[in-house]
Amino acid sequence: MAATEDRPEVRLVAHCRRCHGWLLSPRSVAEGIGPTCAIRERAELRAAGSPALTLFDIAA
Repeated sequence: MAATEDRPEVRLVAHCRRCHGWLLSPRSVAEGIGPTCAIRERAELRAAGSPALTLFDIAA
């Protein structure tokens, strides 16, 4: 008796730690962040880690 068709699908979902949107993929749920937010978060971390250029740095 294959009753899998009668049962509803159960999925683990969570909210993104950055945008609070729904995370559906197992990888995103495990990481706690969606792929788009992860890209943006990495870019922000890189930008925050690099020193800001001054006008004197650019002219040199």
